[in-house]
Amino acid sequence: MSDFACPVCGVTGPFRDHPRSGRRNASCGHCGARERHRLLALYLKGHPDRRPPLAGRRLLHVSPEAILEPLLADLAEYVTGDLTDPEVDLALDLTATGLPAGSFGAVMANHVLEHIPDDRAAFAEMFRILAPGGLAVITVPVVEGWERTYEDPAIDTPALRELHFGRHDHVRYYGRDLRQRIAAAGFDLEVWQPSPADCLAYALHRGASVFVGHRP
Repeated sequence: MSDFACPVCGVTGPFRDHPRSGRRNASCGHCGARERHRLLALYLKGHPDRRPPLAGRRLLHVSPEAILEPLLADLAEYVTGDLTDPEVDLALDLTATGLPAGSFGAVMANHVLEHIPDDRAAFAEMFRILAPGGLAVITVPVVEGWERTYEDPAIDTPALRELHFGRHDHVRYYGRDLRQRIAAAGFDLEVWQPSPADCLAYALHRGASVFVGHRP
């Protein structure tokens, strides 16, 4: 068994396989951070040649994950929102938040958009509530070999969604056209990817990406 470094908690040691799927080295043996958390942690921490990208911003974290909160200590303000979680600051629907236009410096949605039937409305709403210069930080499951996103509203039961989209509560698998969906909302798009060395050191999915929409 190999040891890996966890960019979330900073501990190096063996990682655990996924208990249901058997996916190798899925979670940190110390803090439990999974691949999507470790990927986002690398992006949020920045690099030696640049400051952390969200530093000093007012952030709306949609469907927040407590494991990431320690990485967000340098924000101007941290606000959480979700449609069903009673522990968040704001009860909101990401397709129609009711929040003032231009009221945030960043919005972060980590593996959220694949759950939302009208994702185009969600991208447009993120653009609306961001101030000029704001960032939308987005991660989703993507099949880069597919030109177009796979979705079908007729696939509408938990069992069918599990079969087609990998989870009972997912409504699509994104393809490469995710980039066009984000850009269509008005964003200038940056795609950040870890290096091959990062993928080995932190047990990340090869080709995993953080999609960052910059609001002009």
